[in-house]
Amino acid sequence: MEWSISITYGALGGLVVEIVVFYGRIATWQAARHRARTRNKRREQLPRLDKYVDPASDTLAALTRVSLGAGAGWLFAPQLTGALATVAVGASAPALLRQLGSARSLQAVVAGAAPQPGGTEAVEP
Repeated sequence: MEWSISITYGALGGLVVEIVVFYGRIATWQAARHRARTRNKRREQLPRLDKYVDPASDTLAALTRVSLGAGAGWLFAPQLTGALATVAVGASAPALLRQLGSARSLQAVVAGAAPQPGGTEAVEP
């Protein structure tokens, strides 16, 4: 798969997850409004949407998740062959990249030490 298509599908995967998260907040707000309406008939006491959605932080989180999805799509482009797999990589990007970043052999390579056979890293004196 071309890297540009992989980036697009990865970003789409991140966007899908963020839409699901946003839907969860809206559904929680809707349930709270229904509960309030059944308890009392006065509209002044209905929960407001801004108690469940924070546009500034939610937008930043969405942009971050889409960016991570695009990055994962780019990083794993050589291994990905289908659109659905690339969307899945983009959707799981935060966890996938966190796991990849915590790999000890990767940390050793980034630090400049070659990993030793058997899982032990070379230690510089």
